[in-house]
Amino acid sequence: MKNLTYKPHIGKNYGTSELGKLLIIGDSHYFNNGLPHNLSEFTVEKIKELRIISANFYDKVDAVLNQGGKHDIWDKIAFANAIQTPFSSSDQKPTRNDLDTAKLAFREYLDMTKPEKVIVFSSRIWEHCFNKAGWGKHLDKIDNRWNIRELNYDGGTCKAIGLHHPSTPGFDKLKFQNIVAQFLNN
Repeated sequence: MKNLTYKPHIGKNYGTSELGKLLIIGDSHYFNNGLPHNLSEFTVEKIKELRIISANFYDKVDAVLNQGGKHDIWDKIAFANAIQTPFSSSDQKPTRNDLDTAKLAFREYLDMTKPEKVIVFSSRIWEHCFNKAGWGKHLDKIDNRWNIRELNYDGGTCKAIGLHHPSTPGFDKLKFQNIVAQFLNN
């Protein structure tokens, strides 16, 4: 975990469900009640709590991806946030260094999880990683807007798409359900 503060969540059915090996990349963790004692395990522990707590980002991702009952999706996917700095509020802006480290962390998460497909629910992470030459290649678009890229990692390749963060004003669950369905089925 060279560039990682947070270990990824890897669901117990990752790679064996109808979703195959799907990695979800979010933006950041924020802590408004102080930092936990073990940041490394925070993502894993957060996902475990989803059956008993409500959390806006996770609930909306669940609603976009859900194939079964509420929160079943987390057993079928891997999940990690790209930004490795603990934020103190949801409106905190990452520094250039935070974003550069997030790109390195993203690559490390790919090497760890070896996904077939990746959905990035953060426009700023997607733009920072892919709005320049150098990593992966452009494959296609969905609705003439959402770019699909092929990314390489240690031992393989995957397809990736970047979407808006679910907390973005105007996030349309039905629209993104359709986009995600098209991405996953191609």
